[in-house]
Amino acid sequence: MMNPFSSRCCQHNHVAGWVYYSEYAWMATPDNGLAAQLYFDNEVKAKVGNGAAVKLSQTTKYPFDENVAITLSTVKPVAFPLYFRVPAWCAAPELTVNGKKVTLPPVAKGYIRVQQTWKTDDKIALRFPMTLSVRTWERNKNSISVNYGPLTYSLLIKENYVQQDSKATAIGDSRWQDGADPAKWPSFEILPASDWNYGLIVNAADPAASFEVVRKSWPADDNPFTNTNAPITLKAKGKKIPSWGIDKYGLTGVLPQSPVKTEEAVTPLVLVPMGGARLRISAFPVVM
Repeated sequence: MMNPFSSRCCQHNHVAGWVYYSEYAWMATPDNGLAAQLYFDNEVKAKVGNGAAVKLSQTTKYPFDENVAITLSTVKPVAFPLYFRVPAWCAAPELTVNGKKVTLPPVAKGYIRVQQTWKTDDKIALRFPMTLSVRTWERNKNSISVNYGPLTYSLLIKENYVQQDSKATAIGDSRWQDGADPAKWPSFEILPASDWNYGLIVNAADPAASFEVVRKSWPADDNPFTNTNAPITLKAKGKKIPSWGIDKYGLTGVLPQSPVKTEEAVTPLVLVPMGGARLRISAFPVVM
């Protein structure tokens, strides 16, 4: 339960995260340049080079798309360096300026540096080619996680929202606010409405080949962080593990040690971005 009068620090910190994310999207550099740290729709105004004012506007659907477009505005041409952070998962970044491919210097400490004289309406296009990858967690029962580009994927689990009495479910570290109407502050428990105890079938020689990327149109409400709206999903295959269930606390039981032998039928599965799932299985057993 995430009761509105419980765990107040968590709820405030969740919201503050977006502010910090925006605040550190761009940073000044010691050589009077700018560094692009984070990629999302944003705009920054700064002084660079010899003190000239510039504006950079960024447009992207990252982390669901591998392309980032940046348009520069300035009153007069100005020389300064631009740095672009290269995500650790990306092996071969690409960059064009006004449609011309730039031969990139080696990535140094996670950044590429482009020094030139910039003028208004210069257009920079970054591309971070996304690939599938599978990681094995030896210290977590040899389970695996599945990534596509910057995102980790979780099993698609149907969600059953059950409203509870907010006043009755306030936990021990908080008290219900006097005079507050519980009906106006609803809280919900989310329960699985579909099976979740699956292991994945993985090709040991080429784990990434076990998954298929499915792209969908961008959601009309501009919110990709839901199971329904996810612009990218993965197709997978797995088998149910009957011995893996809910523990006495109502949580998922300890992961079984992989590989797990099960006689259950092979089942097609859908994986969704972990950030949009409210119920998550993202460390999967491997089944035989």
